[in-house]
Amino acid sequence: MDRLAFEKLRDLPDKEILDDISFKKENKNTLSFDNIRVYNSMGIDLLLNGKYKPDIPSVRFNFCVRGTGPVCRVEVNSSIHGESGRTHKHSLQKENCPRRNLPYAEPRDDLKDKDTGQIWEILCKQSKINHKGIFIKPDG
Repeated sequence: MDRLAFEKLRDLPDKEILDDISFKKENKNTLSFDNIRVYNSMGIDLLLNGKYKPDIPSVRFNFCVRGTGPVCRVEVNSSIHGESGRTHKHSLQKENCPRRNLPYAEPRDDLKDKDTGQIWEILCKQSKINHKGIFIKPDG
């Protein structure tokens, strides 16, 4: 996937998620969910995965295209990523970015000091995703 195809997918107004999103225990320090389908009119097999670490707390939402890899990831209070800090967004900039695990990041200070439900609502609005299911906040 190149940058133009990514931007076209990102800007589609008709993306939707039908499933509920519920974080399940992955290990003693992490809750996660996997393979939530994001339907879109381009027919791209777009999946959403997420991780929540309650001890920090931090949350990560990772959008992947099956067969290509990650195309966008938002991390809140996660590992420091250079000048982008602990709260940042990775997105596809070049065709090889998915193979390199999206090396480019930009700060997302607007997501600081928000709970996971608020973060999810902001991401859905900005990404033009209509979530028809229920988002169950891992942080209560």
